[in-house]
Amino acid sequence: MQSTDVMVEEMVRRRHRRRRTLVVSLVAVVVVVGAALVGAGLVRATNTAPDKAPSRVPAAVSDDKAGLVASEGTVRIDVYLDYLCPECRRTEKSLAGALRTLKASGDVSVVYHPVTFLDKRSSPAGYSTRAASAAACAADQDKFEEYTGVLFAQQPPEGGPGLSEAQLIAAGRDAGITGDAFERCVQDRTYTPWVGYVSDYAASREVALTPTVLVDGERVEVTGSDPAAALTRAVTEARK
Repeated sequence: MQSTDVMVEEMVRRRHRRRRTLVVSLVAVVVVVGAALVGAGLVRATNTAPDKAPSRVPAAVSDDKAGLVASEGTVRIDVYLDYLCPECRRTEKSLAGALRTLKASGDVSVVYHPVTFLDKRSSPAGYSTRAASAAACAADQDKFEEYTGVLFAQQPPEGGPGLSEAQLIAAGRDAGITGDAFERCVQDRTYTPWVGYVSDYAASREVALTPTVLVDGERVEVTGSDPAAALTRAVTEARK
């Protein structure tokens, strides 16, 4: 079995040939401030600027074209997630109530960044990209957060093929999406270039694993016993 260093070196060479920032998909146990993260998505972050954003981007895209804006306010919360990442599923569930309350206050801008760090952990590779592209299609229907909740509720195990195209489309119906536009968008994988850009942008900003949550650019520990309280405290401090 190849060592992690060898795997990383191989990915570097492949990524450079594509003139992209290196993205490596791993499953590991990572200790962050004493908390063990199992099944987190890892990336080797670089300071290399990503290629120019693609011309076609989903609705509600942020000014930097690297995220989806769910609310507007003075304090910015950035959430980086991978749809194959088990820790992202747990974090999404843990933070859902706190995020609803914070958004209702009108004080926070919540920006989601669907990344593809775990693409190599599905077989065939690429489920993270397919799911993130479908989620961007849901954003066009103003259903990104609802669709994200459905995808995490139906999260497939690592090492398998992931949800099929038909299942990704069906998940849209579960999220309340109607009409044919979403189905065509998923089938065409319309936002595949965009989610690649989002992942490269995240790596260039030294986002090294998923889930990552930032409040006004400062990382918040969301893998402890009470991630919702940690997020709320961080926002309260940022308001001062």
